[in-house]
Amino acid sequence: MNKTRNLLTLVAALSISLSACSDHKPMDATEQVAVKVNGQPIMAAAFGFSPGLGESAPMLKSVSASDMKLMVDLELLRQAAIESKLDQDKEMLARLAESSKGSPDDSPKDLPRKALAFAYVNKELSSIPAPTEAEVAAIYNSNPAKYAERKHYELQACVIKSTDGKEAKIKAQLGKSKKYDDFERWLKANKIKHGSVPVSVGSDQMNEELLRKLSDVPVGGSVVDDGKDQMTITFVRGMQNDPLTLEQVKPQIMTMLKDKKRTEGYANLVKQLRDKAKIEYVPPYTADGLKVKGLATPGEDGH
Repeated sequence: MNKTRNLLTLVAALSISLSACSDHKPMDATEQVAVKVNGQPIMAAAFGFSPGLGESAPMLKSVSASDMKLMVDLELLRQAAIESKLDQDKEMLARLAESSKGSPDDSPKDLPRKALAFAYVNKELSSIPAPTEAEVAAIYNSNPAKYAERKHYELQACVIKSTDGKEAKIKAQLGKSKKYDDFERWLKANKIKHGSVPVSVGSDQMNEELLRKLSDVPVGGSVVDDGKDQMTITFVRGMQNDPLTLEQVKPQIMTMLKDKKRTEGYANLVKQLRDKAKIEYVPPYTADGLKVKGLATPGEDGH
């Protein structure tokens, strides 16, 4: 079940999801080619169109570089699946079609490409060996802060959006306050706008950077991150040792290693296909996608 879910997640990442936007340039939605992959065309319609002024004048949507890459990768996988004769397995394709139902980005026209890509990825990655006991133990032993020396933290995350030049004063007060409640009362008394939220978390659930910063911070201490427009404070309200044994975390590490191997395997698979492929972008499309004049490409400007 986990294997199927992981594969679905992998292929779902290939689905193109574009936000609606319009251009002032009408074009023929049925004839426009965006890119040719080994001579096989991918139509602009695969990336979508805005309605425009009427059914006869659809308009292009913006396409990001990642959108273009994913669509090309999907086509390369489809072609590889056909070369492997996976398109002749009717039962498998029916099963894949059923599992793909309900995706808002799927259309009947796109399904064969996605189904065949799914089948090929499944076939090629099925030979990846499961993580060994030695590999699991190596991860456990090389990360004592997360496992054998794991701690459970009670934190208070505080964000001050605008310090108005009071950074030094705030940090000085933070050093004096051994309890977060005292520090927050000081913030309120000095009319310093802020927001905070309590966080209860184990060190195995933290990102590496925060875990490293908290490694030598005692209860009552804090970590301060100075951003361009805000100050982020992580205050340690409580901490206790809560170690995990190898047996306890073995399933977690196994899953992590499996996902890592599959991700690396997928990247290598696509790279091999791209290295020997002939990819031709048809203007106005390029490897960077298509940026509609006056409108941001999906993924730009933080969206």
